[in-house]
Amino acid sequence: MADTTGQPKSDAKADGRGPVTEILSPLNAGDTSQVRGTVRVSPTVLIELIELTVRDVSGVVDLQSLRRETRKRPPEPESATARAYDDGKVRVSIGGNLIDADVAIAVHRGTNVTELSHEIQRRVGVAAGQMLGMSVTAVNIYVEDIVGRDAENR
Repeated sequence: MADTTGQPKSDAKADGRGPVTEILSPLNAGDTSQVRGTVRVSPTVLIELIELTVRDVSGVVDLQSLRRETRKRPPEPESATARAYDDGKVRVSIGGNLIDADVAIAVHRGTNVTELSHEIQRRVGVAAGQMLGMSVTAVNIYVEDIVGRDAENR
């Protein structure tokens, strides 16, 4: 499941309990023996990781509900084992070791939406890669509301 470089490989036989990554890595830097391990990630944990990552980006006021037409999209990964999970604000499609995410947000008035979207995409990709050993293929950002700074303080 993993190559000799210690890079995680996906288990295509995910059983619905969440994405699976098997990691094969040496015990110590000079040790030639290797340890095998499997990491199971709950879809709820994945969605919460994305939500926390997005909320931490400057310019994001809050997460919003994804509109119905957005939520009806089929999963992005073209795989028989692809699964989609949705909590109303974040939708993720998981196919093997690949993640696609849809996120609806409210932003501050005057925010550069292009820069904000790129920053969200970058941070979600880094978080999923570093914390879960998974790759993000797409993060689709839907700006559902623009909030004036004075309206936020009410």
